[in-house]
Amino acid sequence: MEYINLGWSGTKVSKICLGTMSFGDPSLQLYGKGGWIVGREQALKILEKAWDLGINFFDTANVYSKGSSEKILGEFLFGRRDDAVIATKVYFPMSDKPNDRGLSRKHVMKQVKDSLLRLKTDYIDLYQMHRWDYETPIEETLSTFNNLVSEGFIRYYGLSAVFGWQLAMVYYLAMAKGWERPVSIQSLYNLLYREDEREVLPFAKMHRLTYLAYSPTAVGILTGKYFIGGKIVIPEDKESTPERLWSNSNYYAKSIYVGPPDNDEIMKRLIELAQEKGVKPSQIAIAWLLHKGVIPIIGTSKVEHLEELVEAIMIKLTDKEIDDLEKPYKPKPFVHAIPPPM
Repeated sequence: MEYINLGWSGTKVSKICLGTMSFGDPSLQLYGKGGWIVGREQALKILEKAWDLGINFFDTANVYSKGSSEKILGEFLFGRRDDAVIATKVYFPMSDKPNDRGLSRKHVMKQVKDSLLRLKTDYIDLYQMHRWDYETPIEETLSTFNNLVSEGFIRYYGLSAVFGWQLAMVYYLAMAKGWERPVSIQSLYNLLYREDEREVLPFAKMHRLTYLAYSPTAVGILTGKYFIGGKIVIPEDKESTPERLWSNSNYYAKSIYVGPPDNDEIMKRLIELAQEKGVKPSQIAIAWLLHKGVIPIIGTSKVEHLEELVEAIMIKLTDKEIDDLEKPYKPKPFVHAIPPPM
């Protein structure tokens, strides 16, 4: 494993982050029907393997299985806390109560304490705004996060799935107020969806913010499993398909991945390059992200898949290979951030 600084900070994190959205309770998670969620026993096996592989960076959220993911991660890291970097998030509803959602001071202060209890720790390394809250003044949210750093509840904070103007607003407002600046941005980014290259990624690089890429294999499409007859095809047999592809909450998986001719051409080139190198398409997809200087968040329900993807660190891509993979790409709709209310 290789390690880099978390944004502008001195904290070192592994170049690959383990995402824990697939850990918890199938009946409590938000997306699909829950068949892709693994319980405590399997989750602990995956976490153990990740630790053995040198991964020290773990991403979760309070909303993942309504806290079950945090509980499993906290159980695993108990006794190893000093060597781990924990990232969790706040924003989505934790109940149907009016104040149990968003980024208000009331909700954030309650949720950070609840997350600390579930994670069995007295501090969170990276606390992230899971989405933008249009109903709460950003000054309220940032002053709250600044206080959480000062009080020792969190070490750093970051954002997730925002527009470029929102990231810039947070960064410069924090500077103007003398508050803690964000250290990271987490967003949707992979070979088939590169819209953050317009604004968010350049801003992150300019200001030394770590960019965390979620869905690095495009919900499994970049494994090549769904590339049939020269096209990306989602089988009608839903039992053999990731349930997130079919959920309303993940509508973008169908709208941006399936159909565009440029995606089919990228898949063709990806598979050909993987065959030339004697590796798997998913490993090339992860190697590409590492080449771009971002940290892929790998989520998996199987130990062997984790091992395969971590091996991508050893794959080096030439400038020509990178260019061949990127050249067919055409702009897509911007889908992962919440648009302003009209």
